[in-house]
Amino acid sequence: MQSDRAMAEKAGATRSRLQRFTLALRSRLGPSTTTTKSTNSSRDTGKREEGEVKGKGTVEGKAKEEDKATLPGLQQFPHKYILTRVETEAHANVVLGSIQDGDIGFDTEFTDRRSTPEEKLIEDRFGKGTALRKAAILGWQIVELGKHKVFPVTWKNIGLRLVQIARDNDVWVLDMWKIQEAMPKELKRILESSNIKKTGGGLIRDISVVWDNLRIEMRNLVDVGMMAKLVLAEKYPKMVYGNLALKTSVEDILGFELPKDQSATDWGSEMLTEEQIQYAGLDAIASIRLYEVLVDALKRQSNEIGQEIPAAWYRFNSRSGEPTRMKLSAEGTEITWRTSDCTWYVGGKFQGYP
Repeated sequence: MQSDRAMAEKAGATRSRLQRFTLALRSRLGPSTTTTKSTNSSRDTGKREEGEVKGKGTVEGKAKEEDKATLPGLQQFPHKYILTRVETEAHANVVLGSIQDGDIGFDTEFTDRRSTPEEKLIEDRFGKGTALRKAAILGWQIVELGKHKVFPVTWKNIGLRLVQIARDNDVWVLDMWKIQEAMPKELKRILESSNIKKTGGGLIRDISVVWDNLRIEMRNLVDVGMMAKLVLAEKYPKMVYGNLALKTSVEDILGFELPKDQSATDWGSEMLTEEQIQYAGLDAIASIRLYEVLVDALKRQSNEIGQEIPAAWYRFNSRSGEPTRMKLSAEGTEITWRTSDCTWYVGGKFQGYP
């Protein structure tokens, strides 16, 4: 077992590392702001009306009391950004058309998907929550794909409500229930592009939702929660490797509180509130800001421990809604991505750096 002195030295090293990450944040993002600028667009013209947003939709730059010793001199998160609501296919294609490469923040909000009449027939035979049901539905849709050259999407049945994309100081919140009837070609291109890196927390769940609702296989995904888990391995040694919650990641790495008061609200409501829209957009912009800092943090950590940290531990593609490795096998087939690929964790616990 480790001595008390060795454990204290490790804890001190962790605190020191977190302090350096905070300085990296400040140097990258500059001075903080105190309010969030939000814009709502009209459906077709994209006209913006700028206003000051206060209350539940804003981020108060405060940290937990226990973090103050680790992250001294906390500043309010620099969360100045422009949020645009998108409710038509044409508007989506206009605002997303400029994204051709680079990094974006990504998130979704969703509710339960409703079964189509064809799917209900399949459920009556195979059961609602079984693997056989999913396989049978996919088989039926593949038959339809052969007829129509595209996977059938029954828009009135989808559970995917919002798709949030953030780049630079812009956040676009696409209301898929308002758009309906046609998939924005620019959104599909972005999701399937290998040249556009989609960063977010809990992406394994998001790729499953996108596949189940839209039959789109996403490419080039980076889970910031998994990156944060590697950076904070010594702080959470008894937690299994996987996605560290976005709220926890933001608080520990960026040093501000990410509000989650809207997370349990009804995303199936016909009219979403302004607080829900602001909450959704904030997760996307927080993801890309977090990613920018974590890239530098992992480089520093790699130098300190004297070993390369494989990007394959937190980066993947989607295949039928399941994560696969970015690189193909020698035979050219896709390899299933697993959290067990991370060699730092054995038996569900952090075992130290090999």
